[in-house]
Parts: sequence; structure tokens; C-alpha cells
Amino acid sequence: MSTIEQAKVQLGNNLKVAESVFIQVLEARENTLFSSADVLTSDYGFKAAIGSQDSPTIDSVLVNHGKRISADLMALISLDGIVKNSTSNSLLLGNDFPYPQLIEQAIAEGGASEILLFNDKLYQALLLRVRVPGAPALAMVGFEIDQSLMTLMKNITQLDATIRVTRQEKQMFKTSTLPSELINANVTSEPEDISWFKLSFLPENQYISKSFLLEERQNDQVWVTMSEDSQRLFGEFNRLQLQVSMIALLSVLLALLLGAMVARKLSKPLGRLSLVAQKIAGGNYEEPVDIESNTVEIDNLATSFQTMQANIRERQNQISYQASHDMLTDLQNRYQIRDVISQKFKNNQPFQVVGSNILGFRGINDIFGYQNGDNCLQAIAGRIKQLGGQSARLNGGEFLWIPDKPVSLEKLKAIQKDIELPIMIGDVVMNIRLAVGILSCPENCNDTESVFKRLNISLDEARTSPGLIVNYQEDFEKRYTRRLAIISELKYALISAESELKMVYQPKLDLKSGQVTHAEALIRWNSASLGFVPPDEFIGIAEQAGLIGKVTDFVIRSAIIDARKIADRGLNICIAINLSAKDILNPTLLETVELYLKEHNVNASSLSFEITESDLVADPQKAVTELNRFREVGFSLAIDDFGTGYSSLAYLKQLPVSELKIDKSFVLNLAEQNSDQQIVQTILELARNFNLGVIAEGVENQQSLQLLKEWGCDWVQGYHVCRPIAVEDMIDWCLKNKQTNWFD
Repeated sequence: MSTIEQAKVQLGNNLKVAESVFIQVLEARENTLFSSADVLTSDYGFKAAIGSQDSPTIDSVLVNHGKRISADLMALISLDGIVKNSTSNSLLLGNDFPYPQLIEQAIAEGGASEILLFNDKLYQALLLRVRVPGAPALAMVGFEIDQSLMTLMKNITQLDATIRVTRQEKQMFKTSTLPSELINANVTSEPEDISWFKLSFLPENQYISKSFLLEERQNDQVWVTMSEDSQRLFGEFNRLQLQVSMIALLSVLLALLLGAMVARKLSKPLGRLSLVAQKIAGGNYEEPVDIESNTVEIDNLATSFQTMQANIRERQNQISYQASHDMLTDLQNRYQIRDVISQKFKNNQPFQVVGSNILGFRGINDIFGYQNGDNCLQAIAGRIKQLGGQSARLNGGEFLWIPDKPVSLEKLKAIQKDIELPIMIGDVVMNIRLAVGILSCPENCNDTESVFKRLNISLDEARTSPGLIVNYQEDFEKRYTRRLAIISELKYALISAESELKMVYQPKLDLKSGQVTHAEALIRWNSASLGFVPPDEFIGIAEQAGLIGKVTDFVIRSAIIDARKIADRGLNICIAINLSAKDILNPTLLETVELYLKEHNVNASSLSFEITESDLVADPQKAVTELNRFREVGFSLAIDDFGTGYSSLAYLKQLPVSELKIDKSFVLNLAEQNSDQQIVQTILELARNFNLGVIAEGVENQQSLQLLKEWGCDWVQGYHVCRPIAVEDMIDWCLKNKQTNWFD
């Protein structure tokens, strides 16, 4: 009977080990959930999508991120518990989240993790708070606890597992690796119930199980039951017992002698296995299972221990690697490189941090597909890894590199060019541009958090800097803070009923008739908190933040309303509106303009558009297609700031424009500068050859006006004619100056 007792102890340890392994696997999955959710909630594109409250964009981000991490459930939940977006039918849009206490915990603590039951499916879920100005929410990531997880647990522990969810003593959910006919069969509930009699004469007790409460929330209890096949462990033992019993009938003395010999052979290896099991339960997976035994049962048991130990060790190593590395690029992830940086600070070790970001990476995914987007990331990661040092992928198209020793700016520029070399995958050629930000530690940063914060600021600055590469400077942070403030205030200004955005108009004088026939629409912003914000500052920021579409919509709508006012006062003035590169490539813009014209009963001839020539070369073929659509409707088109971009005769010939606008840098000192006079006369001659009208902006004196008239310029604008003024003031000004002689 001592063998049975020893087996009880051993089996109990097995079940304890299985319980410990089960909990560790769930904790590892929870760490993976946290890593994935943190990456998602830190992603700028995801925050921008939430800030825009564009449900399809949020759905796309959730689906794509869910595929990358193999998540079964991705959702966005408002702080009041309403499901806003979900990738699974387990959570329906617009419904209340069924666990309000978890919402409260996530809001209070910044995140929460639980095992939850949704629509007859069990999930290991994590909620993290997403801090987006004006649209705070909670992001949920979940892995389903299904048959695949149960099978994984069985492969690791060599034990069958059953999960049950009860609610007020009523079973709501069950999944198990046991055969279906045995799930509800009678099993011994605890190893202490094992006896020689039951194992030998009650074969229906085939499984030995132990249950433990995994989690309890509100009325739900999650129970886990680990089951061991008694026949697998004790089959040989039963036959041995029967043989011993038969021999005992023949000779009591011989039975006692054989019993003592068997007990001695079994107790020592079982005791050794018990110690090994205790060490495995304590997390020591390296202890060798060297058991000297002459029995097949003990050898089999020792072999099973070795297999279980190897499986647990391999799984633990895999979990540890996944927790510290990016699975797509095989670089370190944000959390691992954070630890590396922290250790360097602890060691008072000076080091350099180089961050890089693929410009327009989302566009690469949209144009070439997500598979090629992933291939692009892997190719860039391979190039960075070849540089040596420590490297990591932070998120999306953002990478971090810590060289073994500081690298000069010139060398980094060369490295930037090498990484930017075209990526060729089959017939696909992807040309990329990298923004690069450089930090020197501890000069620029003295802790890990400031490294990531200032690296983001440097990358943001690099995107708009010549060469796309910058060393961190102290004033970057002030400019970054101002950009964030401009984005926040601009969003408010665009939706506010009492908008701080206003339109002004600068008249254009027709040099042939001496009358004002055109005017340029200009936006002005006088913020209550920021004061006057120049257009050349907030327009560029609006383009980067994805707000330029709303700004353009405001300008077009306001200009059309004002065009109606001008026409009602008996004036025939065409208002010119400036369009950005993104506006030109927006296929729905023309329909929007036509809708507003119809709404306010304004003719297309009352509106024209100006496009900067440098914007046109971003995607010339598509730009020409869209501009032709505008021309077909009847709008006049002008190239703004002509002479400062990428002018060429071949390029100019294919553009469907009707006017050229000479940049004011050539006009401001026209009366004094011979070089400016030559440039302006050349542009005028060029325009005549292409049958194009010409507008000169920046006319500041009468001498310049006279020269432009003599040379055949069509229109002029500038402070000498009139400064930009509100629409009512412009109407009064035009009526007042109808008889003005501008040329004497």
C-alpha cells in the first residue's frame, strides 16, 4: 500500500504542476494581450481614427491589428459602456457591455484583464484606456479559450483539462479535451480517493481529477478541472499487484519478501520523481530526471516527466521570446528595448538613440497590399539589423536603433540613403522615404520615458525638415506642444457654431478693363487660446493631422455663400480658392462643390481654383485626371506660385489650366530688380505661347503695376490695390472703386 500512497503524492504533484502550468500559460497570453493592446492604443493612426470617429476606419484598424496578433476579439468601447466597434458577433454594436464593473475598473486603473463569457464563447480579454482628446474610449483585445487552447494544455501537461463556467450554480459553458462520452462520467475527484481496490475492481473510475477556481466575477465562476487517466499510470501496477496476490496465496513468506523488495524498488525512484515534480512546480525546468529503476512503470513515469518538463521548458522559452520580440520582423519590441535603455541609464552608460519612421507607410499598405507592406517592414528590419547594435520595431513603420558607439550625422545620412534603397519583391518595386530623429543620452534625455517622448518629437520634426533627418534640440518640444495645441483647437474651431475661422478676400484688378473681376479667398484664424495663427502654419499642420479636408470644406462652403452675397449686390466677381495636394486627389471634392453651388444657387463661373505646382507633381497622372473633371464642369484653374516649383514646358502642356499666377517673390521688388523683370517677362511670354492668362501677386507700388500693364499681364493683386478684407468690406470697396483710374 505504500506504493499507492507514493503514487498519490506523485499524482497530486502532477496535478499541482498542471495547475501551475495552466495559470502560467494564461498569464503569458495576458502579457501578449497587454503588449498587443498597448501597441494598438499607442498607434498614432489608431488614435487619429478614434479622434475622427470614423467607424469604418476604426473597424479596419481593429481587423488588421487583430489579424496580425491572431486575436479572436477586437473591440472599441465608450467610457459609458457602449460597444462602438467590434470584430466579432459576440459583442454587438450599440449594446451595453455586459460587465459594467470591468469598465469601471479599466477607467479607474487604466486597464483591466478578466476571463469573460460572451454569447456562449469564453475569452481571455484585456481592456486598455485610449486617451484621445475629445473621444476617450477603451480598446479590448481578446483570445478565445477554445478547444485549441485546451489541446495545447494537454500537450504540455499530458493531462486532460476541462473548463466550466457556472452562474448561480447553473452551468453556462463547458469545454474539455476528454472524450465526449466521458465528460460527465464519474471520476475520482481528488488523488486522495485512489485505492488499490478502486483501481483494480472499479474500472469505470478511469480518470483522477482535481478542480480549482480560476476566476470569480459578479455571479460567474470559472472552474478548471485537470484529469489523469488512471489506467495509463496504474495499468502495469495492477497486473503486478495481481501477480503478487497470486504468489501470496502460494507462500505468505515469499509474498512478504517480494513485497518488501518491490516497495524498496518503487519508493526510492518515486521519491526522486516527487522532488523533481516539486522543482518543476517551482519553475525549475532544468533539473535532470535521472531515475534508476528496474520497473517499466517507473521508467515510463520518468519518461513522461522528461517529456512534460521539455514541453514546459520549450513553451516557456517561446513565451519569453514572443514577449520580448516583434513576431513580424524578429527585432526586439518596445518593451524589451525599453528594458535595454533603462539598463544603460542604470549603468551610467552614454549612448545614442536613432529613430526612423517610414513616411506614408499606410499608403504602401493601401497601394501594394498588406502582404507587401509586411515584406517591406521585414526588408527594412533586415537592413537595420545588419548595422549591429540593438534594434527594435516600435509600432507600424517606426524603428529604433542603438548603435554600439555614436555615429556621426554624415554617416547617419549615408545609412539613411542605404535603407531607403528601393525594395523589390517580384514585380513590385517600393520606393520609401525615412524620417530620422537622433538623440544623445544622457545629454538629451535622462530617463527611459523621455527617450520615447523626445524621439517621437524628433521624428515629427524630421518629417518637415530638409533631408528628413534631425538631431534633437530643446525647442523641438515647444514646437511639438504648439502643434498639438493647434490640432486640438483647430478641431474645435471646425465644429464650433461660433467658429474662430473667418474668410477674407483680396481683389484682383483686371489690367485691361481697370475693373475688379476676380478675388482670392483667404482663411484667417484668430484663436481665443492661441491668438492669431498664420495660415502657413496651421494649414501644413492640418494636412499632417488629416484635417485639411474639413478646412477645405469650410473654405469652399464659406466662399460659395459669400459669392451669393457678392452676386446679390450686382457684382460679377470670380472667387479663387486654393487647393492642397490631398484636395486635388480627393475624388469626392467635385461632387461636394457642385452640391454647395446648387444649394446656394451660384454659377460655376463664380468660382475658380488655384493649385500650387509643387503639389501637382506628387501624383501628376491622377492630378491631371481630377483637374480635367473640374475643367469639364466649367471651373477656371490656375497654377499658384508659378516659377518656384517644378516648371517645365512638357509638364505645363498637359495641365488643363487656364491661368498662371506669378509668385510674389518675383513681383515685390519688380520696379528695382532687373533679374525679377526678366523672369516676369519670360513667364508672360511663355503664357502667351500657351494661350494662358497671367496673375501677378505681391504688387506693392504703382511702378510695378504700370510695368505689368505694359508687358501684357492680365490681373494683379497686392496691397497697392487692396489688402485682404471681409466680404462685406470688399463689396463696398468694389462699388466705391468702380470709377477709379488705376493707371494715372
